Amino acid sequence: MLLERSTWPAVEAYFANSDLVVLGFGSTENHGRHNPLGTDWMAPQRIMDLMGERRPEVLYGPTLRLGSADHFIDYPGTLSLGDDLLHQVAARICGQLYHYGARHFCFINGHGGNTRALTMTGYELNDRGCQVALLNWWKLAGELNPAWGGGHGGAQETSADLWIDPESVDMTALGPMSLVDDGGSNIKTQGFDVVEFEGVHPSLIRRARRYATNGWIGKDDPRQASAEWGEQMLTTFADWAVKFVDAFAQSPLPPQVDR
Repeated sequence: MLLERSTWPAVEAYFANSDLVVLGFGSTENHGRHNPLGTDWMAPQRIMDLMGERRPEVLYGPTLRLGSADHFIDYPGTLSLGDDLLHQVAARICGQLYHYGARHFCFINGHGGNTRALTMTGYELNDRGCQVALLNWWKLAGELNPAWGGGHGGAQETSADLWIDPESVDMTALGPMSLVDDGGSNIKTQGFDVVEFEGVHPSLIRRARRYATNGWIGKDDPRQASAEWGEQMLTTFADWAVKFVDAFAQSPLPPQVDR
């Protein structure tokens, strides 16, 4: 049941019998020279479409296409709400759904940068007597099958894009990660904020384009990507997710807490 394609009486009737809602969260940001900027919302949306085919009686809200991606703003086309505004948007959406009767919230998330804001939203809902599940699909897919694990814009996400929308992927633009050691000759970039110095891994807080000239980061080389990988990975994840949601919907609600 898609919220945006339902009438308000249908939504009212739904919440008279169920308090579960599934929401998608993504981003519009760099994913390497070859992948579309919408990679992080395209995957959650497809996952929710697949879940809807398997559990059409569940309410699925719209996928938010903008997230918190300040670390990628030097790549043209990246649009970031930042942590604070994303938290406000997510909290407002969830607050309205709470008003209608939602108490079990399942977030299908496609972007790691969203985690802080969604976690803050989850704590607030939990204090109001709700249960909140955060499913970071790219991490959980790697648990379902270690061969599916991946980084940012690598083979994992490229495979998802190749299945979802192959025309959005420019395979002619594939290239190496091209990480730059911009912290000094003895400080080696490992990925994102992580560097290595004498076997220890501190962080350097910096914009991603300063050290990732291509834009994809990870051990999963996108040259190994395939639509077949993407289809198997996302359908398997959706199969797992609907079983999780079945169990999650029955989880007891916590007491409300005043803070």
